[in-house]
Amino acid sequence: MITITDIALEKIAESRKRLQAPVKGLRVLAVPRSPLRADFGLRFVPAEEPASPTDIVQRVEGIDVYITQESAPYLEDATIDFVFRIVGSDFEVVTGLRRLDTPEGAIAERIQEAIEQEVNPSLATHGGESRLIDFRDGVVFLELSGGCQGCSMAGATLKDGIETSLKRRVPEVREVRDVTRHANGRTPYYQ
Repeated sequence: MITITDIALEKIAESRKRLQAPVKGLRVLAVPRSPLRADFGLRFVPAEEPASPTDIVQRVEGIDVYITQESAPYLEDATIDFVFRIVGSDFEVVTGLRRLDTPEGAIAERIQEAIEQEVNPSLATHGGESRLIDFRDGVVFLELSGGCQGCSMAGATLKDGIETSLKRRVPEVREVRDVTRHANGRTPYYQ
């Protein structure tokens, strides 16, 4: 279920008045960046836009919120907020990190073995660790934690250390992507 903060409701109402055209609701779109995270967009739904039979419509604080089937998994328990910044105040969709079942299969098992035997012992020297989130089409999705979450060297560690190690041990690996929310770490370099 999506929630909308009070300030976001105020800003939605202000924006709606400025449109000078009837709208029937608000569309929330998710553009996946990984199996866990997505970038989000908001737009008003014009009153004359025909209804899509595949849309999910939620009534939130008197506003019909339209969600595509593809976006729905990324919007579980999402909150639409309005964030004030020195430059570029705007709406923001805040979600938790999606949790997926542990990947299965022979390749995923070999990746997990490499993480446990080689990658994590190396990361542990700096108080960090990694967790296999998913493996799709040659791409490994990892979540970093501990000392790696928010570390300014996480990108270099991922490409020069983890990716190199996994490619060497598991030839089916083409790329490794980081799906960590680094700003939430103990050393939030990215804030």
